[in-house]
Amino acid sequence: MARHKLSEEEKIARRAAKKQAYDIVAKHLKHLTFAELEDVIALSYRCKKEKLGKEELRLIKEKEEIEQQLLKLKELDAI
Repeated sequence: MARHKLSEEEKIARRAAKKQAYDIVAKHLKHLTFAELEDVIALSYRCKKEKLGKEELRLIKEKEEIEQQLLKLKELDAI
């Protein structure tokens, strides 16, 4: 599946949206209590672990597919 190549305008818009979101979060973190900050940190760690877990599963599946293709090629080569 081919990915859509972003134009320069789309790249600039994404960067601006990301920076704006970061600024909003940073501004509001100043008003949180320590308990709320701990909750935010715990949530961010959990999200990061979930993202890494999904990426790891994707890579494992891709590795298995490549190994199966290699086995098929070896079988064809043996014939």
